[in-house]
Amino acid sequence: MSRQLFSRGVLGLVTIGLLALAQAFSTERMQADLEALLSQGPRVAGLPATTAAGEYLAAELRKVGYMVEFQPFTYSRTRDQGSSLQVGAATFPVSSIAGSPGRRVEGPLAVVPGAGLAADFANLNLQGAIAVVRRGGIPGLEKARLAAERGAVGIVLLTEEPSGTRFTFGGNSPIPGVTLSQSDGAGLFSQAGTRAVLDVRILTEEVQGRNVIARRGSQNPLVVVGAHYDSVPGSPGANDNASGTVTVLELARQLADSPLSAQIWFMFFDGEEDGLWGSRRFVEQNPEIVRGLKGMLNLDMVGVNVNGTLGIGGSGELRALADCNALQVACGSAPGGGSDHVPFAQAGVPVLFFFRGLDPNYHRPTDTFADPVLMAQTGRVVRGVLERLLR
Repeated sequence: MSRQLFSRGVLGLVTIGLLALAQAFSTERMQADLEALLSQGPRVAGLPATTAAGEYLAAELRKVGYMVEFQPFTYSRTRDQGSSLQVGAATFPVSSIAGSPGRRVEGPLAVVPGAGLAADFANLNLQGAIAVVRRGGIPGLEKARLAAERGAVGIVLLTEEPSGTRFTFGGNSPIPGVTLSQSDGAGLFSQAGTRAVLDVRILTEEVQGRNVIARRGSQNPLVVVGAHYDSVPGSPGANDNASGTVTVLELARQLADSPLSAQIWFMFFDGEEDGLWGSRRFVEQNPEIVRGLKGMLNLDMVGVNVNGTLGIGGSGELRALADCNALQVACGSAPGGGSDHVPFAQAGVPVLFFFRGLDPNYHRPTDTFADPVLMAQTGRVVRGVLERLLR
């Protein structure tokens, strides 16, 4: 993610209509939606759990009168084929990270201190080295990019999960990367400077993804409201991103009988975790629709209160429409990149990104909880933006 931030938006007046909005979202129904998605297991793009989740979303949207279509698309993804890490005479049980290039590299082991945040890389010389860094705090892809910028030829992320749990970079890493459990890799911290060989072996496979698109008849929407409904391997993806998915679904229900719905397409993107594939494919394949948009609003990880505020990032003209005080929602800033609004922004569409931060269960098997109250708060702010943008 980029680090573009913004200040709190201009705050508006409380109106009778907005007060009514505050009661519109059903947290009980949102909890039921959340449980329905989690019951499928990890929603990895191209696998049956994700197909079932898409069918559930389509059925719920049709119940309230939307026309629903699936946008199929394909992309390439990698599977591990026996990657290895040898340090001195010892071999470690590593797993390649989705988005890593397949490559064999050699170099001295180098340890990144602390939690492996951007500041921890600041004064390091990793030229020709294989970097060892703890996972968490910032996305793994950012750690890989920081390591590569300082000359590293490979990266090992130490995780709290057992070795063999596969993760994704969520994009293409510039250097080979693997994961290893902290228990199996604890000894690496004392082996800085030891010669290491990292061999990332991967098989490339074609993935069939599906975006879910709901509309009330308009072929020329003015706004897209979206969230990705896939998750990473091994993670149920409650906060990332069933939380955003359920919020968009409930918002679509609330607007089903409103004139606003005729101007909005509600979209549920697949393949986000492998590199924003669903949103990228939609933008590539629908240039005329994209050119006509007044805005794209994206919800990602809005069910856990990490920073104490609802982060909102994106275009200044849209940020000013977020009337948080009127709805008694604490709003702050959010990063500018890393999710499905990015392809729209790159195509010149004004965007907003709703995001509550990276919670401790991010991309982990323990991502099993999202708070419907926080999700409903987010939905009310999004609806307020739509009211102002479209009326």
